[in-house]
Amino acid sequence: MKPFAWDDDVVQVPRGPEPGGLGGAYRAFGETLRGLKTTFGRVTEGHYTIMYPEEKTPVYPRFRGRHKLQRFEDTGLEKCVGCSLCAAACPADCIRVVAAENTPDNQVSAGERYAAVYEINMSRCIFCGYCELACPFDAITMGNDYELLADPPEHTPLRREGE
Repeated sequence: MKPFAWDDDVVQVPRGPEPGGLGGAYRAFGETLRGLKTTFGRVTEGHYTIMYPEEKTPVYPRFRGRHKLQRFEDTGLEKCVGCSLCAAACPADCIRVVAAENTPDNQVSAGERYAAVYEINMSRCIFCGYCELACPFDAITMGNDYELLADPPEHTPLRREGE
């Protein structure tokens, strides 16, 4: 009695074509010709030059670019209430929010608080869009601007003394 039934069985492993020879040369030369066909096909298309910065490169509709804090159109108050959910959702930890209380004399946002300091370290940002998704008030959006050195946003809060 044999301990295992498959000891005498031979398993055939399918192999690819033998390397070298006429078949190998045909495969290598055929792939080279296919690559050259693609290259020469693109040469006949011609050149298209975008005259940057007068003419901007078109971006896809879902492109996530520069961050922008939004305001209410009717009142002009900021939508950001300083809840720091965007900072908590950021995987790169590049957002810093310092909240302050609204007063009757200084009403900055529609809520009880506002973002006295809202900073994004753009050198660390990975443009994932999690901050935009985490915001319950749609206060932060990511536009189609890809130039990081564009004009500064309307409201860039400065640090208060002692921070």
